[in-house]
Amino acid sequence: RVSKKKLRALKMIAIGTTLVLLVALLDSRVRPVITTLSTYQAKLAATQSINDAVIQVINEEDVIYNSIITLTQADDGEVSSISTDMITINRLKAEITNKISDRLKLDASRTIRIPIGTVLGGQILSGRGPRIEFKVLPAGYVHTEIYNNFKAAGINQTLHQIMLSVDATVSAVSPVYTVTTTVNTNICIAETIIVGRVPGAFTDINGDKADEIGMYNDYGAHLNS
Repeated sequence: RVSKKKLRALKMIAIGTTLVLLVALLDSRVRPVITTLSTYQAKLAATQSINDAVIQVINEEDVIYNSIITLTQADDGEVSSISTDMITINRLKAEITNKISDRLKLDASRTIRIPIGTVLGGQILSGRGPRIEFKVLPAGYVHTEIYNNFKAAGINQTLHQIMLSVDATVSAVSPVYTVTTTVNTNICIAETIIVGRVPGAFTDINGDKADEIGMYNDYGAHLNS
């Protein structure tokens, strides 16, 4: 009887050890895939929520370039200065931040599902089998920043953009795994092209710096010669 009890105990220990090893092996294979897929889905869902919130505020506030920026022109019509309405900027920033936070909380009620066949890998199993469910939840504060961006848009023309930068931390939560990631996105709120005086001649420098004097091509001077 004692031998049978010991044998039964050894069998139970062996079975338990085997199950633990199988679970550990499955976890080591499945966890990286779930982490990658859930991180991607969390960023995708959060970015959509952020874009929807920003678009809603812009439409409600009827945001246009002239409502934020004032261009001052000299007597000859050239732009001499650019001033920003900081009161409007700060109010817009606060409204966008609050709207994004509310939208992330609202969209957290949606459930995202990933087929277990996709997690296990392989073309045959991809998209098949039961689905692993998780939700995207806000995991920290939303940070927003509105800044100016200037780009050359031609000869003496400048593209001026009012950009919004959004950083948000979200978590993809499932019954077994939880993944936290940061979403970074930049959105153009308004833009315009500032046109200055077109010069009579301009110089284009090409190539490396070996012979800078030989790379001066003064097209305007060439046409006038």
